[in-house]
Amino acid sequence: MTADKSVSTGKVIVLTLFIVSVLVVVTSYLFILLMGYGFVFFTPEGLALTMQPFNSYLLLFFLFGFYTTLEAGAVFSLISVVYIACFIAAWKWRESFHNVIGKSFSRSYCSLFNNFLFIMPLISSMLLTAVIAIIYTQDLAGVPTGQPIWPRDTPLQEIFLQVAYAPVAEELGFRLIPLGLVIVLYVFSAGKNIVGRGFKLLITSFFYPDGAKKMAGLKNVSDHGVWRGISVAEWIMVLAISLVFGYAHIISGIGWEVGKITSVFVQGFFFAFTYLAYGFEAPILLHWFFNYYFFFFDPEVATKFFPTTIPLLSAIELVTLALGILGWLVFAVIGLRMLLKRLTTRHETPTATFP
Repeated sequence: MTADKSVSTGKVIVLTLFIVSVLVVVTSYLFILLMGYGFVFFTPEGLALTMQPFNSYLLLFFLFGFYTTLEAGAVFSLISVVYIACFIAAWKWRESFHNVIGKSFSRSYCSLFNNFLFIMPLISSMLLTAVIAIIYTQDLAGVPTGQPIWPRDTPLQEIFLQVAYAPVAEELGFRLIPLGLVIVLYVFSAGKNIVGRGFKLLITSFFYPDGAKKMAGLKNVSDHGVWRGISVAEWIMVLAISLVFGYAHIISGIGWEVGKITSVFVQGFFFAFTYLAYGFEAPILLHWFFNYYFFFFDPEVATKFFPTTIPLLSAIELVTLALGILGWLVFAVIGLRMLLKRLTTRHETPTATFP
């Protein structure tokens, strides 16, 4: 009885700390989303930029697509609408954000993964710490990662617009369309009871792959877990487009070097995996996290334009790194326990029975 009570108390403490951390980080997402809007429309440099032409590109499949020219202000407004739509979808899909929190204390830890927005702080933090570790290790080994090189005197607002636009354009061309086509082929070739629901399945396949597979009576992540819910063809495509995603950064000619392939491959893998598990909003928001969100953690940007936010941003950065490190530690412990359990089971000698 005492042991059960202590376990229950421990679970309450752990979940409470985790939920508070999630709420802090998610609130910071919305705060920085507004900071970006103010950075573009409420600074002299940003306001001047909004009336200039912006060469926007849309990737339809990897590096193939088309370019068009719109006013920078219109482009930023359009991508802001996309990000807001992604946050709304992340709040509601699979299981709502508030419902996961409300039932978290009465269910297993696995149920916390039912909502992407709730688990995004953990996934993004783990991915960030993994990328930092990869870059640091490669630097020690003499493998350069490089960094973007912008023309001298380029306004920070223009750089921000470029990096804020990339998640929408690149996720469309590297995840949503190529992986979405794989899902379409899979659903329509192996699905059941698809007659009369063709158009709905087609649209759902691109926006919410796991939901499309569920509608078609196929194994899906939400009902069958990761390993049974994602087909071999999907895993192969995830690996392929992640490699192409890494290579695309090298040939972009903006300053990235060969070491960038590794870290971008890992990012691309996570982006693609979350797309299959949660829907279109997941890879866009993870990409947004690295481009848009962390742009404002740059000391030059914070010091020059938002000096009063520096203590707050420093605290959020600390929480983010802590979540990432703890996440990998927990993941390692769980993996080790599963491995030991499997080895123990394998080496157990069956007990002899006599008639």
